[in-house]
Amino acid sequence: MSPSPDPGPTAVPFPTPRPLPTGDGPLVIIAAGDYDGDGTSDIAIFRPENACWNIKGVTRAYFGSPGDQPVPGDYDGDDTTDIGIYRPTLGLWAVKNVTRLYFGAAADQPVPNDYNGDGICEPGIFRIQSGLWAVRDTTRTYFGQPDDRPVPRDYAGDGTAEIALYREKIGLWAIKDLSRFYFGTENDIPVPGDYDEFIGYEPAVFRSDSGLWAVRGITRLYFGGSRDYPVPADYDGDYLDDPGIFRDSSGLWAVSGLTRTYYGRSGDIPLAR
Repeated sequence: MSPSPDPGPTAVPFPTPRPLPTGDGPLVIIAAGDYDGDGTSDIAIFRPENACWNIKGVTRAYFGSPGDQPVPGDYDGDDTTDIGIYRPTLGLWAVKNVTRLYFGAAADQPVPNDYNGDGICEPGIFRIQSGLWAVRDTTRTYFGQPDDRPVPRDYAGDGTAEIALYREKIGLWAIKDLSRFYFGTENDIPVPGDYDEFIGYEPAVFRSDSGLWAVRGITRLYFGGSRDYPVPADYDGDYLDDPGIFRDSSGLWAVSGLTRTYYGRSGDIPLAR
């Protein structure tokens, strides 16, 4: 039996955001992707046309409205990813069965993560025009410039996400109060993850025209290709991120060395992390 639609809050029309696999649009920031709390990331998609969330083997739910951006994360500290949306037209954050609040404005990029180390995902925004980072009840600072891509992750391995950006035109990575270096070239997609046994996230890029994955100081491999969406995550519960791709033209999910399956269709936004 199909679940009854939960429309969540009502939205006014807004252009649908998509995590483009080239350098011509904002990437959707996924703070977490374990929707059942079993310690592994789940294959999941968000369908913008009807705000349908499909999480393979876990649940199917309707939450949000067309034009909302998916912002899944652990907003209540129970080690399980919560379904959530950001409505740019209103600055609304709505997390299913958890909270509803206003934080941000129409042109802001949502950047949810755990910025204070309390084990809970905080709503945050990056204001592209001014380089403003604002994290609710935590911090407000300026870091970056127009066209930078926000890449907040725990690079120091201390359980707290750092404010960070990737400047794709010159391959610059800048991690606030931690590091600044060059890695990647124009049109590379930043895919930071925990790719080795050491604590903390590593800077990495996916080069879609060749399928190259390059992890700084660790490895280079080829997996995927043009128009694939990179979806690195811990799919097998070994505490390491695996290179993975979502091919929306066919609904293919492929994880290097692990699995291939079909889930989703053209226009869906992948939500694994």
